[in-house]
Amino acid sequence: MLAACGKDNETPEQQQPAVPQIIIDTDICSSTDDLFAMQLLYRYASQGRCNLLGVIVDRMGDTNAAVADLMNNYYGFPSLPIALERNGTYERFSYINYTPIAQATDDDGNLLFARTYSDYSSIPDGYALYRRLLANAADGSVTIMLTGIPSSIANLLASGADQYSSLSGVELVRRKVKRLYFMATKLEPGNDQNVSPGYNIMMHPEAAKALLQMWPDDVDIIISPSAPGNMVEYEPELVISDIDWTDIHPIKQIYMRFDCNTGQRMWDPMLPLQEVEDDGLIGLSPRGRMVMSDDNMVSFIADPEGNCRYQISGDEAWADRMLNLIRKSSFGIRD
Repeated sequence: MLAACGKDNETPEQQQPAVPQIIIDTDICSSTDDLFAMQLLYRYASQGRCNLLGVIVDRMGDTNAAVADLMNNYYGFPSLPIALERNGTYERFSYINYTPIAQATDDDGNLLFARTYSDYSSIPDGYALYRRLLANAADGSVTIMLTGIPSSIANLLASGADQYSSLSGVELVRRKVKRLYFMATKLEPGNDQNVSPGYNIMMHPEAAKALLQMWPDDVDIIISPSAPGNMVEYEPELVISDIDWTDIHPIKQIYMRFDCNTGQRMWDPMLPLQEVEDDGLIGLSPRGRMVMSDDNMVSFIADPEGNCRYQISGDEAWADRMLNLIRKSSFGIRD
């Protein structure tokens, strides 16, 4: 039996849940793939196929939190906790800055989309919400889906005991987290040595190095490189057409108001698709370890005892299947 340590004990009410328990960690408001990953998770949660614990906005700035807030509200989760990174990085480059959507109004001047908060200074820092959610979770039950910058996770790992848990951040992760998905790098079979770290790591390489150095060896990491998502293009015209029943939809409004034809691909949806849909849907590399060099390049070192694997893309038929699955799961579209 575990020694008593406050909220960190598994109680009868905290037995292993039947569906994934997911924390979303997103750099929303740069690329539109974050929106589709979140939409998939909201849909899955509404169907009882997963349980959403909270949303971490891993880029600094209240306007980013406001968009996550309106997404929670639109999809029926107004009470889903939101946190905001306050010790990370401001976006140094944004493919599509759609933060103004949170202030969009109708013809009468009313906000187009409801939000829970009017003042985001009251929401917690990213690492603090992580600590609260993990402390209250069953042991080994939580899946973290990091579709953005690893700022908040790095701060979680560096954190110490607080009102939520007597455990350090590293030990809290070791006890409570089942696996981490991380959308990053350009790893692929035959090209997994000294390759580009990709956008999410380059936005805060120091945080990525802290994550790789401090993450517990016995907790799995699944890297989602850019290659699988590169195969799946959801063209703007098709997105708008697939939401033909209304104009009052956050994704449709973003695609109508902003230029989303910027080479966007369905990178981030690869994470929820693999976790919720089917373990065999997306291929995985053999086990190994991911390391970063001083100049921020990434290598994957094969190791059967390693805690890291990376997703592998398929052929064009696979890409078509993935797009159709995103459309079906998001909007009920059937070809």
